[in-house]
Amino acid sequence: MAQWKPNEELKLESRMMTRHCLGIAATGGGKSNFLNLILKQQMMRGGGAIHIDGKNSKEAIIEFLSLAKQHNRWQDVRIINIGDAAFSNTYNPLLRGDNDEVTSRIMMLLPDQGGSGAFFRSQAGRGMRAIAGILKSIDKPYNFGDLNVLMSNETAMRALLKEAPPTKEARDFKIFMDQMMAVNPRTGAKEMNTQKLQHTFGDLAGRLHSYYVGNAGKVLNPYNPEIDLYQAIRENLLVYVALPMLSKSEIAVDFAKFLISDLRTAIGQIQNDDYKPSPTFLCLMDEFSSYAMPSLAPVFEQARSSNICLFPFIQTYSSLTDKGNGLSDDFAAKIFGNTWNKISFLLQEPESCEVMSKVAGEMLKEVVSESFGENLSFQAGDDDASALRTGGRGRSFGKSISHKHDFIVRPEDFKNLNDGEAIFMGRGVVMKLQVPLVHLNVEDKEIDMPRFRMPFKQGLGIAERYHTFSG
Repeated sequence: MAQWKPNEELKLESRMMTRHCLGIAATGGGKSNFLNLILKQQMMRGGGAIHIDGKNSKEAIIEFLSLAKQHNRWQDVRIINIGDAAFSNTYNPLLRGDNDEVTSRIMMLLPDQGGSGAFFRSQAGRGMRAIAGILKSIDKPYNFGDLNVLMSNETAMRALLKEAPPTKEARDFKIFMDQMMAVNPRTGAKEMNTQKLQHTFGDLAGRLHSYYVGNAGKVLNPYNPEIDLYQAIRENLLVYVALPMLSKSEIAVDFAKFLISDLRTAIGQIQNDDYKPSPTFLCLMDEFSSYAMPSLAPVFEQARSSNICLFPFIQTYSSLTDKGNGLSDDFAAKIFGNTWNKISFLLQEPESCEVMSKVAGEMLKEVVSESFGENLSFQAGDDDASALRTGGRGRSFGKSISHKHDFIVRPEDFKNLNDGEAIFMGRGVVMKLQVPLVHLNVEDKEIDMPRFRMPFKQGLGIAERYHTFSG
């Protein structure tokens, strides 16, 4: 049974961080200051972190860099900012993972719908798996532009098949191409059925195009990018990910899913390595429910043995059960079950208050009941029947003690938290905390971030040769 410890100092051992954490907070409850405090402590002890921030602002990036400078960690900072390539390092989320991992990463762009939508999604999945397989056999880095061209251009497909070694993956790709062919009734020649290809890849290619053009394209398409999540974990780097959730919500959410899928692959590789990050590597995931996926739940188990702490933040409990995003009560239960440490700031939504109150648990409370009594009796006087006199007086006192179970933290207590106050729920302990205010001492007015000139790496180059295919 949990113990209630109000206003005590919270200290978590590193091994307890690998049991993962969950944060929940309504807007304006002090979450941002808490995240800065966690990052500050992580930087002080030389640890690495990936901070996925749900807001995309120049000021937030400057604050992150300032915090790193204060602890002599500026050179370890990497920025991923698909909203503004001028203030971003480069990152390609397609470079790691086997055929199935890359395929599922790309297929996340298409919602899982029923009816005819499910059929076309299945068709696109088979085609994407064939492309991913042959690309893996060629063993050259590729990008979103290469995929976009391969999904729409027969000549590009044939050039890829010609370049590939004679492997099973090449044969599978050839079979897929044959399925896309049809006999031209005018010439009798067998050629690519563009309408069938459009039905197979149209929606997917359209979504991929957003990651090949504009600011996102400049950040996400290099063959030898500055950021590799696997290496970032191994080298204890500090990766700040700015998500433009307000200005470009659909692109931001889809990109976050790419990132989380790539992180899942990196964690799997770390799990199989002899090396484990030390101290515990920290993954702060703001606005987690926006890009959460059912396939992410098992990663909490992998991350534990890899000495990596996953720390998702949500605004309401119901956001983890949103069926519109492919989530469910079962997913929420897995996330809550795999996070031993939970911290709640100010909450406003009743269901979230009820859930967190139950998470905090109950304790046996002593209930003391006391009663007092006094009685007087009267009798008539000898001289006058109308005159009364006290015949007797009595007093009584009773005390009873009982025990009953009651919530350690009532639902309304979460609504009454002040700015900077939080309730921590851990293994056998519940604590009310006052989070110290972090002073950032921001002096820079412009973004001053580390940049790196990466050595040239020969990539697939299909997109660069597009003019030769279309000519």
